Amino acid sequence: MPRTLNFKEFEEKVDEQALSWEMKGQLEKALRAYDKLLAEVEASSPANHHENKEKKAMIAYLLMRKAGVLLQTEKTEPGERLMHKALKEAEQSCNSLVIARAKLGVGVFYGSTGRLEEGEKLLTEALSSFSKGIDYDSKQGYGWTLLNLGGLYGKQGKWTLAEQRLDEAVKLLEEIGNWVGVASAYELKAKHNSAKGNAAAAKKDSQKAISFFEKQGMTEKAEALKKELRKKNVDVR
Repeated sequence: MPRTLNFKEFEEKVDEQALSWEMKGQLEKALRAYDKLLAEVEASSPANHHENKEKKAMIAYLLMRKAGVLLQTEKTEPGERLMHKALKEAEQSCNSLVIARAKLGVGVFYGSTGRLEEGEKLLTEALSSFSKGIDYDSKQGYGWTLLNLGGLYGKQGKWTLAEQRLDEAVKLLEEIGNWVGVASAYELKAKHNSAKGNAAAAKKDSQKAISFFEKQGMTEKAEALKKELRKKNVDVR
């Protein structure tokens, strides 16, 4: 831990020591890293009220990341519990960025478990919060919220809204160089076009998704997408 509790500095440490494993698809290693960092933060002793809020923000971020991994591995119940705990810690931190991220996380979870109206409400609130910032983190959060709203609208069959949000996400995330987000947006666009029976557009979007995953160095994700397309007899050269 840094000598003083500083969320921004700690976030960089988390990204380096744990999120890097998650991005490579090494989820068990990511979980162990998040647990180690959580224990480290929980053992820290804030020197004042400000540091106490910083500690809350750190815990919220770690819980959100760990919950996301649990949900990826279909451990839905513990993942949901951690998501709600993360939102509570975030609200106590009074950090608007962390609160917005927590709402994004819970909103995504609701969308993935069929609670679409609840998910849309939280994602809309997160979008509003992220829009107030002009730094990279706020823009990134705004772009990912657009992306997830696009996915949610697709589940609702609101194709025009879904396409609008995903196109907005691609534009913003490209501007800030968030290639994982750009790839994920194109992957969703491909799924939507496939669902609508537009095979040519779906293939084009899938190829773009693969290209951006490879650009980010996420070769396992790119190969998994290629394998999925080959099963559908789609040429991914």
